[in-house]
Amino acid sequence: MAKTPLLPVWAGIIMFLASSLIYAVDEPDVFDEPLSAVELTRLILDSEPHELASPEAVATDTAFSHYDPLGFPETSDGRLFVQLGSFGPATTLRGERTSFLLYAQYTNEQRDAVLLARAGQISDPLPDGGVYTVPFGFGAVRMNAVDISIVEGIVLPHISDNRKAYTEFPLFDLYAGLTAGTDGIGIETRGVFRERYTAHLSTSSSSARYIDDGTPRRTTVVSFTAGGGLRVPGFLPELIGPNLLSFGGDALLEVRGNALGGGVGFQPGAFLELERVFFDEPPDNRDFRTDPRPFNYRVHSVFARLTGRIDPQGIVAADPLRLGLAIGYRVNVIGPRIPEHEFKRTEIVYVADDFLDDIRRQVERRDARPDSQ
Repeated sequence: MAKTPLLPVWAGIIMFLASSLIYAVDEPDVFDEPLSAVELTRLILDSEPHELASPEAVATDTAFSHYDPLGFPETSDGRLFVQLGSFGPATTLRGERTSFLLYAQYTNEQRDAVLLARAGQISDPLPDGGVYTVPFGFGAVRMNAVDISIVEGIVLPHISDNRKAYTEFPLFDLYAGLTAGTDGIGIETRGVFRERYTAHLSTSSSSARYIDDGTPRRTTVVSFTAGGGLRVPGFLPELIGPNLLSFGGDALLEVRGNALGGGVGFQPGAFLELERVFFDEPPDNRDFRTDPRPFNYRVHSVFARLTGRIDPQGIVAADPLRLGLAIGYRVNVIGPRIPEHEFKRTEIVYVADDFLDDIRRQVERRDARPDSQ
């Protein structure tokens, strides 16, 4: 295999990489300005040899798909097609009979978006023309990665297509709110898992009239409600905006004062709820690098709930059905937990020994010049 002087090659590569979006990573959560030529060289030389010389870290089990306009062989997702040869990972350019060693490969990965499928599934286009679907009730952290490969004797590095990777996670929100209706005025907490399954607890108070020695009076009635159900995307979002329907069962415990005979009344039933949701935009001063919450992370809504319950005490009077209506407002006080991840990282996954030795010699010659002090 012919050896190529690396000084002009390396100079061209350095100029290219210095203007690329490659960032130095001193700690997992520290990201600085784009690397200069000196910083990039130091990054290579300061790394441990066993960390740099890692041929097994290069994907050599992929399949060839096509050549790009510069003659680099690529896989279907736009990465450099590399095979493991006797001297290490290598690639063969179009029209060449000799393979060229892969000298270095830099992977630049960055969080591209956090997607929350609250109103329905999300279809996200992929670079290869396909579609990735985030199911309703789930979120996904979308990472975008680019591989920059330096090949023996080739001045221009190979830059892969954007690669997208998704980490899915189920959505869970805890809501708190106020309600007013036929059961009285009260407060409510509601848990929603995967935007589909709901569970709620509420307490409310109202007043009831009674006659005391011919005088009409009022007494307080306290109600406790617990229930759960299913939640589905609503209808006509283009007309009324994002909305959701919930339906299920609940039960009401009604605690009466002594003026009404005391005791506790139990009323099982069902509910149907229409909820109009709103999303709070993140503040303008939010640092998106450390705060990955998307626009629809913070949710508040207004709702109307229709209930139908059976009152056992009314069965004797042939009037057991109790219809109720409530309106309210709620906000998610606890939102989904987004999986931990790095916003951006750059990793050297391979450096050939010959390449590393040439870089070291060039640095030594540069440091030895009088004007380098």
